[in-house]
Amino acid sequence: MNRKKFIRNIGLGAGVLAFSPIISACSKEEFITNEDFLISLPIPDEINAASFSLSAAKTTTDISKDIRLSGFQINESFPSPTIRKSKGDPVNISFKNEIGQESIIHWHGFIIPPDMDGHPRDAVSSGQNYEYKFTVNQRAGTYWYHPHPDKLTGEQVYKGMAGFYIIEDEEEKALNLPSGKFEIPLLIQDRKVNGSGEIVYNPSRPEKMMTGILGDQILINGGPTPYHEVESSVYRLRLLNGSNARIYNIAFKDNTPYTVIGADGGLLPSPVDTSELLLAPGERADILVDFSKFANNNVKLISKIFEIPSSGGMMGNMMGSGGSEQGTGFSLMEFRIDKSITGAEFSIPEQLSESNFPLRSESSKTRQIRLSMQMMQGHTINGKRFSMNRVDEQVKQGDTEIWEFINETNEPHPMHVHAVQFKVLERSGNRGLIPTEKGWKDTVLVMPDERVQVIMKFTSEKGLYVFHCHNLEHEDSGMMANFEVI
Repeated sequence: MNRKKFIRNIGLGAGVLAFSPIISACSKEEFITNEDFLISLPIPDEINAASFSLSAAKTTTDISKDIRLSGFQINESFPSPTIRKSKGDPVNISFKNEIGQESIIHWHGFIIPPDMDGHPRDAVSSGQNYEYKFTVNQRAGTYWYHPHPDKLTGEQVYKGMAGFYIIEDEEEKALNLPSGKFEIPLLIQDRKVNGSGEIVYNPSRPEKMMTGILGDQILINGGPTPYHEVESSVYRLRLLNGSNARIYNIAFKDNTPYTVIGADGGLLPSPVDTSELLLAPGERADILVDFSKFANNNVKLISKIFEIPSSGGMMGNMMGSGGSEQGTGFSLMEFRIDKSITGAEFSIPEQLSESNFPLRSESSKTRQIRLSMQMMQGHTINGKRFSMNRVDEQVKQGDTEIWEFINETNEPHPMHVHAVQFKVLERSGNRGLIPTEKGWKDTVLVMPDERVQVIMKFTSEKGLYVFHCHNLEHEDSGMMANFEVI
C-alpha cells in the first residue's frame, strides 16, 4: 500500500475502518514505499570546544522540495549539532533561548548535578540564558540532548531541537573501533506531513492520551528516507530513536545480521549478533555492520514489522492519530555499497568492556512503579500526574535499589530515569531481554501488561531529579514524577 493510498484510507470514517478487513490487513504494510532515496544522508556538524553556546531560535527549514518545517533550530542546524567530548573534560555551555516559549536542555543519560540536569523547574523564559558547567564523567557512549520543559518537551523535540552527545574514553579507544567516515550517527525520527507539505505538531486528544504522535514520514538526521554511500567494509552505526512515540525494529531488508556493541550507557561487556533490534524513544544502540557481507550493492535499513501485545494503537489511529500504527514495517534509508573499495581488516573483539553491574544482593529496597491510565487524567505514575514541587520518591545517596515498572495500560511506555544508569534484570512474559539490555541503560521499554525490573546505584549528587515515560506526549500530559536523592 503506497503512502497516498494509506493516508486516503486513514481519512475514511471510523465506522468504515472498524469493519474493513483491508485496513486490518494493510495496517502492518510499508507506508513509505519510496524506492528512489533521492536525498544524501545529512551529517550534523560537530562541536568539540570546551566552552560554547547553544542558541535556540525560531526558523523555517526546507527539508526537501516537498517538505517544510516551521520550528526551532539550535545553532541554525537541523538536527542540532553533535557534541563530541572525552571523559573527564570540563564543559561550559550557554543555552540561549529565543524560541518564544520557555525551555531548558536535558543531557540524556548523564550523571551530573541536579541544577545541570535540565529539570523542568529550571526552564528559562524566551530571551533568557541558562549556564551549564560540569565535568563529563560518563563512560564512552552515544548520548543525546534535547529540551525538557514541562508540557512542551514533545513540541520542541518534534520541531527540531535534538542532537547527539558522543563521549569517548581510553577503554573504547583501545579497541580501535571504526571511526571517521566509518562511524555514522543516525538520528531516527518520524513526522506528520499535511497536504501542503508542512510538518505539523498538533496532537489530537487520542494521541495525547493514548498512542502519542505517530508520523507518516521518516527523517534520518533530518533527511527524508535518505541514502548513504559506503565502502565494502565494517562501519559503526550510532542509532538514536529521537521520535516522540514511535518504536523501531531495526533490521536490514534481506535479514543480514549485524553486531550490537553498545547501548544507552556505552559498550556492552561483549558483542551480540542479531538480525533485528527494538529501539524505543530515547534509546540508543551502537552496531557494527560489515557491508562486504551483502549480496547486493544497494541495501535497505528498515523497521521490521512487530507486534504490540494488547496494544490500543489501531484504535488510537481510528480516533485521530493520522499516522501508521505502532509496529508497522517501512524503509528507513538505503546504503549504496561501492564494492571496488575495501576498507581495512577489522576483527570484532570478544570482550568490549568491564561492566560491574550491581547485584540483587546489594539492593536495599524494591520499589513498584505502576504505569496506569486514570479516568479523566490520562497516563499516571503510581496514580499521580506530574507536580513540579511534589517529591514522589526519596532514595539515599549511595544506595542500590530495584525498581519494578508495572505497565497496567494497553500502550507501551519507554521509561527513562535521570541521573543514573541501570541494568535490566528481568522482564515478565515471553519477550525476554534484548541485546542492548545486556549493557548499561537509562531507558527501558515496558510493553502492555509487562513487568520489568531494573537495578541501579544512586551515585549522583543530592537533589531533585525526574523519571518519566519517553513517549513525549505521555510525559507532557503528566506521566512524570520527581525523585529526590538524600
